[in-house]
Amino acid sequence: MTARARTHGRTGARSWRIAASVLLCVGAAVRPAVAQSDPSIRAAVQLAAEGRGDSARKIVAAELAKATKGSAPYIEALFWRGRLATSGDSAENDLRHVALDYSNSPWADDALLQLAQLAMAAGNPTSALQLAERLRSDYPGSNLHARAALWGGRAAFDLGDPVAACAFLDSARTEGADDVEFQNQVAFYRSRCTAAVLQPRAAADSAAPADTSHRQAAAPAPAQARPPVTADSAAPRAAPPHTAQFEVQVAATRSRSQAQSVAHRVERSGESARIVTGADGYFRVRTGPYVSRKEADAAVVRLRRLLHGHPIVVSAS
Repeated sequence: MTARARTHGRTGARSWRIAASVLLCVGAAVRPAVAQSDPSIRAAVQLAAEGRGDSARKIVAAELAKATKGSAPYIEALFWRGRLATSGDSAENDLRHVALDYSNSPWADDALLQLAQLAMAAGNPTSALQLAERLRSDYPGSNLHARAALWGGRAAFDLGDPVAACAFLDSARTEGADDVEFQNQVAFYRSRCTAAVLQPRAAADSAAPADTSHRQAAAPAPAQARPPVTADSAAPRAAPPHTAQFEVQVAATRSRSQAQSVAHRVERSGESARIVTGADGYFRVRTGPYVSRKEADAAVVRLRRLLHGHPIVVSAS
């Protein structure tokens, strides 16, 4: 192993140790929506709050071992094993398992928030921003929207996008208005939202005549009437060729209005959009179709840059 590789490995391990420490600190408070239902888990969380982490982790491990995989007690124990982990890798694995494999559980949105915090602590604001946006889009009823907006704002600042950062922080300030301590946190980061920071970006945007797609994405919708985007309907455009095999899914949400909002953003970027209603209750926003995987992959890159989301390639239906 080269000296550079050893240095990189030590740096990565140190980042994950810091990330795990941050997870334990920032996630100490438990919101009512996921208050521990299992008395043993409740006792473990109390022990962790008192600084007795090893004892807490033993209790959680025992509860996880005896629970039926996929059951509510299993998912709850898995979530708290991730929350109480001392290794960033272990924490990420457990929390990602909860967020992706048990996305309908009461702990899924909280797992996404913890993953966003881990990503920021590990120096990955791109992932943090995507996770915060996913929480806000996929869980419209979550009471973690304000906190996701705070972390989304922090990530956007790190990515050099103060306009998006300040928009997130404005949302956090509005949505978390009843929490004084949280408002103080938002105010600390929002103090960076000065005219000196925002105006140069706005001027740069307006001074880029060649970037037509960016102007379309940033501009408001045209004044003339536009047919609404409805479920299972495509935006007006020529019929796709029969050889089209791929689409790009840009969002999946349980809120029809949220899906329509995303679809309109996609349209303003110059792409077509349609909303597919799934039997699982999700409204999926898709664009395309595309004849080749290469074309679909290029659309993923383009849409990720425009929407700051996590689009994926799917088979055309």
